[in-house]
Amino acid sequence: MTSSAHRRDSAPVTRRAPVARQAPGEGPAARLDSLTGLRWIAAFAVFLSHVSTLLPLPGAKAVFGLGSSGVTFFFVLSGFVLTWTYMAGDRVGPFYGRRFARIWPLLAVGVAVPLFLQLPDARPGQSGTLVLMALSAVLLYQAWMPSYILSSTNPVTWSLACEAFFYAIFPFVAKYTVRRSLRWLGWAAVALVAVGWGIKLYLWDAYPPQARPAFTGMDGLIFGTYSPIARVWEFLLGMVAAAAVRKGWRSPVGVRSATALLAAGFFGLWLLRHETWRLYVLFDALGQVSAPLFALVVVAVAQRDLAGGASWLRARPMVALGEWSYAFYLLHFTVLFEISSAVFDKKSIIEFYMRPVQPSWSNAGWALLALFVTLAVCALLYQFYERPVERLLRHRIGRRTAPVPAPRTEPAAARSPRAESSSTTGE
Repeated sequence: MTSSAHRRDSAPVTRRAPVARQAPGEGPAARLDSLTGLRWIAAFAVFLSHVSTLLPLPGAKAVFGLGSSGVTFFFVLSGFVLTWTYMAGDRVGPFYGRRFARIWPLLAVGVAVPLFLQLPDARPGQSGTLVLMALSAVLLYQAWMPSYILSSTNPVTWSLACEAFFYAIFPFVAKYTVRRSLRWLGWAAVALVAVGWGIKLYLWDAYPPQARPAFTGMDGLIFGTYSPIARVWEFLLGMVAAAAVRKGWRSPVGVRSATALLAAGFFGLWLLRHETWRLYVLFDALGQVSAPLFALVVVAVAQRDLAGGASWLRARPMVALGEWSYAFYLLHFTVLFEISSAVFDKKSIIEFYMRPVQPSWSNAGWALLALFVTLAVCALLYQFYERPVERLLRHRIGRRTAPVPAPRTEPAAARSPRAESSSTTGE
């Protein structure tokens, strides 16, 4: 995530003139394309975390498992981008319309495809449950049903239910947040991180980490880890960070330093990989460690874009991958599971987690196949379904009535129409 040096073999980079500070309540005029590139890195990290379960490689589980923090990154980024593009006077209805246009059409595909693929192999009496779980995902209440969160045909969809809750509260929280002082925002960030740790410490007390948990009667632990209530602090942390940057705050931590801090955090978690609280995602404090570090990275990368600095994250291939990342996030598990299920004799999703398969280097080829298939499908979906349908729906139910402020620099710095689209989970 560091700045690209001017080398012949480096990725193309772009420079822009610095962008002026925006007054509170105005819609920022700056494009932050590097954040779109970051979305791809986070989505790929989540892909690797599922490779470690479905197609495990020798010695890679502890490292690949850190990739599940990509969801934490999406929540932080979502709060940041929505607050960055927030405009005083923007009505609640059109905002919800834009969010619906952004997430729901592709979510319907991400739920329907695995459902139709898995129904033929369902056990007697299981079909109805699978349909109900798919319905909970499509109607965005899956994360409020502990028994549905991890047992659905596409487990990654729980995070979209969290996002829907975040979107529901955003217009009301944003109106208040962007008017707070920098001192208030600083203390709010500290308080939010403390809340995140408080949730985890409470769960550790109520459900002591075990090397071999039974996963029976543990709905409270599952809900406390994956529910919107348990994760909203990450979204709010992103909101606070964006509000501070909008007010003119500039973090003293640059991109390289923020990346180094994030790497140090991950390295510390890797060193503790054999601790009982790190053996299962339900117990892991990965989100508590990574969320404030992700916030630092997002702010540092945004500041570099604002200053017109060179960034390989803004190169065209990275931006394209970032634009495909929502579809990639929604569909990668389905592709991985279908391939791994065929390789390992029709194992179910739960069986992969409860009775892990043996790591093998032969799985690397299957994982690469899953990667290329998912990318190809997502590129086509983005071009011919996701983007056209979103544009149509945004025009009909998400049009902004508040005037968009004129850019304060040359036209190249104008706010990108896709900026707000960069805030969704697969993002």
